[in-house]
Amino acid sequence: MLRARERGLLAVASASGGVGVGAKVLWARAGIGAVAVQTYANPSLGITILEKMSIGMRPAEAMEMALAGDSHREYRQVVALSANSDAAVYTGRHVPLFTGECTYGDVVCIGNTLKDSSIPKEMCDYMALQTTNTSNTKSFVKALVNSLILGHSLRGSKRGDKSIAILIVGKTQYGETYDRIVD
Repeated sequence: MLRARERGLLAVASASGGVGVGAKVLWARAGIGAVAVQTYANPSLGITILEKMSIGMRPAEAMEMALAGDSHREYRQVVALSANSDAAVYTGRHVPLFTGECTYGDVVCIGNTLKDSSIPKEMCDYMALQTTNTSNTKSFVKALVNSLILGHSLRGSKRGDKSIAILIVGKTQYGETYDRIVD
């Protein structure tokens, strides 16, 4: 997950051993925030967390309220990053090991079913270095793709990578009704 405040961009990317990762895991709204709901994904959590953030809740509060209504929350790994402030991460007790997380300013990385729990930190460190050079959307996408490649080269997922997805939102010529820049 990546934020470029000065450009108003929010990005979320994921690689998964499951298929169709983009349809269930990645959620973002320009000016509000980005959410990833992993491990036995419950897509409604992403929608609910963004709705709560849109009325001014901080990511941790929005996530806590959304997860309170999820009877299978202990099987979820969720991250939320607001457009202008902080991030929150939740990893349930029954998420397959190994898990990891790293928050570094405008970069957040999480993972589960990992071969090594340090992989999200390595990806986070890489992304933090790369984002100093994201002067355009192409370089922003390249930083995201390269971080996924790094995770893969570190043999990140025990299940392998069957699908990847990237979602970047920001201001577009279409106004608030369509904020997707890359999907």
